[in-house]
Amino acid sequence: MSLLPFGLIGLLIGAPIILMVVWLTYMVHVYTEIAEALMPNSSFVDANKKAFSQAGIFGKSIRNGFLTMVLLTPHLTAKRGIVDVQEIKHFPKKFKRMLVVTWAANFLLCLALLVFGSYLKYLK
Repeated sequence: MSLLPFGLIGLLIGAPIILMVVWLTYMVHVYTEIAEALMPNSSFVDANKKAFSQAGIFGKSIRNGFLTMVLLTPHLTAKRGIVDVQEIKHFPKKFKRMLVVTWAANFLLCLALLVFGSYLKYLK
């Protein structure tokens, strides 16, 4: 059995992951503070800055990911008093879409890689 199709599938999953990781690193570095500045009354922004500011790019990634999760679940986080719903309503739609699509694409590509890896293990 030839390994060429498996290599091509791996390339079709791996190349976009590499590009998305490069984009995610750039987005986290440039846009995290801008996004946090758009939510000045939210308590989680200050807490995240205090907790993760010393962690470098990994801390920014955590802050950015948590901010994206808050944007995805505004009513749940507002109910817990973490965020002001008005800030989320006034959050720019393009900016929100960029955050959500980037994290969702990374999640889906990693999931595809896990499924493909599991399939390869199953074949052995």
